[in-house]
Amino acid sequence: MSPPLRALSQPIRSLSRPPRALTQPLRALSLSKGCSIFRALSQPLRALSLSKGCSIFRALSLSKGGSIFRALSLSKGGSMRTSDLERLSSLDLSNLRVEEHGGPMHVAALAILDGGRLLDLNGRVRLDYVRFQVRRRVQWAPRLQQVLFRPGLGLGPPLWVDDPAFDVRYHVRTRMLPPPGDENTLLEVCAELNAAPLKLERPLWELWLLGGLGDGRVAMLLRLHHVMADGIAAMALIRVLFDGDPAEALADRSPHTPRRRPSRRELAQDNLQRKATILRDCLSTTGVSSTLSQLVQQTGQVARILRQTRAPRLSFNRPVGDRRRLVLVRADLAATRASAKALGGTVNDAVLAAVTAAAREVLESRDELRPEMVINASVAIATRLEADQHTGGNRAAVLVIPLPVAEPDPSRRLQQIIRATAAAKLRPPYQPSGRFAQRWMVRVMPRQRLVNLLVSNLAGPQRPLSFLGSRILEMFQIGVVQGNLSVGVSVLSYAGQLNLAVLCDPDIVTDVHLFAAGLSAALQQAEPADSLAQD
Repeated sequence: MSPPLRALSQPIRSLSRPPRALTQPLRALSLSKGCSIFRALSQPLRALSLSKGCSIFRALSLSKGGSIFRALSLSKGGSMRTSDLERLSSLDLSNLRVEEHGGPMHVAALAILDGGRLLDLNGRVRLDYVRFQVRRRVQWAPRLQQVLFRPGLGLGPPLWVDDPAFDVRYHVRTRMLPPPGDENTLLEVCAELNAAPLKLERPLWELWLLGGLGDGRVAMLLRLHHVMADGIAAMALIRVLFDGDPAEALADRSPHTPRRRPSRRELAQDNLQRKATILRDCLSTTGVSSTLSQLVQQTGQVARILRQTRAPRLSFNRPVGDRRRLVLVRADLAATRASAKALGGTVNDAVLAAVTAAAREVLESRDELRPEMVINASVAIATRLEADQHTGGNRAAVLVIPLPVAEPDPSRRLQQIIRATAAAKLRPPYQPSGRFAQRWMVRVMPRQRLVNLLVSNLAGPQRPLSFLGSRILEMFQIGVVQGNLSVGVSVLSYAGQLNLAVLCDPDIVTDVHLFAAGLSAALQQAEPADSLAQD
């Protein structure tokens, strides 16, 4: 080996022989016979070798003294720039892996609109008009016209490519609600429409307009696959469909021009360039330190999971089936914020306290409530930077928050949750960023004992929106239930209202209306906080 390559290889050798102080706790947390966590987490480094028995340096060595990065540049002749390729991130891929094991991973928004220009004289949705307008607007949202493409072996992770056969008729559809056209009827139809997974061979979204709601209103159910975006990015992505300032600003932008699908050669070059970039980063002084830091962080995350207090066994923690039921709860945003702020908390703390009260009602009715009982909630949080607000993909993680269901006093319950969320924010959130962690997560979900239910809280627009001239009166987000988590609460604040959607498996949570009633009662209750002394 030449002296320069020998010098470059020293950091990799140091990675293959980590300090004894680091490896001891890793060996103690062995995952299977003969396999340590360090070995499992080091797979990405091994994956950089390009052929059997071939040193990465020999595989990437270049003749005539050429730089590896110069050799990876595309040849002349109008080839697509590989920097334009949009690959899925590791976190995006985790949503596909969950779905491959039977758990649909799309999210949805439900909006109630004043019918306005959406209805004809007979009260039916003007479908052709809506399709024409939506087709015009999605020109400024490329992701809504793209499909997920999985290249072959050795060509890298899946990526987004333009759909040359994009047809808005597959994505914008309508249905009339059956009589009596009330909210219960609407939610039954929404649960039915939202149950089926989105077709991966088409752009991963659907917009349903549901007529017959009464009082000249129309419901909109917008479904979006989680692989496209997390909650914050999804709101930014679908914003192009609505009226207002952002839509008017589109006039100053050029619409998206579809591009051809990259060739196998371009995909191979991009994949090799990605690996070379990883190698370059690993070989830098900061890269070695960063790699070790990531390994230690991921190992610490696994260790925290193993040390986490196991969630109690509850009757509603059973593997979910295919059926879903949806219930809506509404509260005043300003009153909820004021009630929480009086005790030093946030709207999110108040929501978690209400979820605790609702779970307490269900557990008490099922004779499962025990003294000092605490259940665990998986709370989705955003890790997205301010500059990434309009970037697609997923930048989310999970906090595990203990909910004191045994505490009968609402104010003390809220105080305990405020302290618990503050403590949880001091620790790194859970984020299955590696292939090993993701596959482990998928396997254990039907029998996991880490959490009991799901909670997501998203800050929505506080100015009322409109769609094709029709005012949006209310908006809700609808999440998922998966594994053995049969109930989830998704929260969206919109135009001064706090809107909650409870999604469940009705064969497991047969008393979801009791849960929803407890949620509503807790949010409506606003006791003076200064009357309670601190614990």
